[in-house]
Amino acid sequence: MNQKVLTLAVAAALVTPMAAHADVKLSGTVQAEAVSWEVAGGDETVSRVNSSGTSSDDMDRQMLTNDAGGVILNEGPNAIQIDFDQELPGGGASAFGRYAASFNTSNNQGLNGKAEAWVGLKGSYVYFKYGTLTGAYKSSRGYVDPWSYTSLQTSGTGGGMSGETHNRVVLKDNKYTVNTAVTSNRGGMGLTNEGFVDGALELGVKLGGFYARVQGVLDDRSDMDGAGLLELRYVAPNFAMWVSGAYTDLDLKNRVTDPLEDIQDTITGDETVEEVDEGFGNWKIGGSFKLGQLIKFGLQYEDSEIGAFDENADGGQYILGSLEIGSDTGLAFAGWVAQYRSDIEENNRMLDKEGNPMDEDALNWAAGIKYRFSKRTMIYLGYRQTDSDNDYRDENVATMGIRHSF
Repeated sequence: MNQKVLTLAVAAALVTPMAAHADVKLSGTVQAEAVSWEVAGGDETVSRVNSSGTSSDDMDRQMLTNDAGGVILNEGPNAIQIDFDQELPGGGASAFGRYAASFNTSNNQGLNGKAEAWVGLKGSYVYFKYGTLTGAYKSSRGYVDPWSYTSLQTSGTGGGMSGETHNRVVLKDNKYTVNTAVTSNRGGMGLTNEGFVDGALELGVKLGGFYARVQGVLDDRSDMDGAGLLELRYVAPNFAMWVSGAYTDLDLKNRVTDPLEDIQDTITGDETVEEVDEGFGNWKIGGSFKLGQLIKFGLQYEDSEIGAFDENADGGQYILGSLEIGSDTGLAFAGWVAQYRSDIEENNRMLDKEGNPMDEDALNWAAGIKYRFSKRTMIYLGYRQTDSDNDYRDENVATMGIRHSF
């Protein structure tokens, strides 16, 4: 039995007993994209490792359709999701849960990607759940990002918010490499505007349009042991406002260097600098507002130390503004612009060909059009660009795609 069939069989076996006694809902999203992509500047000091792991000195524009996330350059939305909700005896509480499995439309290898899987209890106003969760820090991004879950989105490579950075610049053999196949040690792991949090307990309150929740990682063996996330959000018919924070009080574990450092500590009796707890955190505040039914704009400020655009421990700040203008025909224009200001120390900066430290501030923007055939089906076309003081982080993407939700 191949992996795809086995995964579906296990999912069916888990859901069938619940289906007899609970409300079960099947939903999902299927999205496909193609992009024309150019990253960094073409010269002999730069090489590139693309999303498939192939290295090349050719920095010319490329056409891509394949990415592990289901879209080209960022976290993709493709998933099949099963939700259940069962009222418990007494009528005061319900058991609820979710199992989701992500996949890739351009290089599908079965339902084996990262997605939510959790179970919990809820009452009229209070709930808790435990498992692999969408990070609380991430949940508000759809209010301010009109291109969320596409290659035009603001997080990650987009540079408009913190995220799992796919366009990573590393130095090897005195040559800078733009590597889209790996992420940094502080890439995010759910503490940014992308990703999921494993082994987490969430406690939440819902009162009318007010939402409050806190998440904590409880697994002592997790790389993110000790991490916590918080979100406060208020949603009304014509606006939403939020403040969120994410923090880890431990350096992320490195399975390669940590054992070596432990041996060194045993021999010398000293603690190495790399093992000293530092603490890294992100926080953001923002709002989204509607003018009538067809115009929506958003504004957000974020201070980031985790998943920052230039991947440095000093972090930086993002100021993001977005606008979406719709029409009765289903056609809409959407765009965003963001300024990134880096706090990186001069001795941690990349060097240019003359050996001088380079600045890391950047201006990022995206614009495009959407056409909705219905609430569930959309096609889109757009362009995104990153202009950094560090030319090696420059990037531009033209994309087109189709998305269907069910």
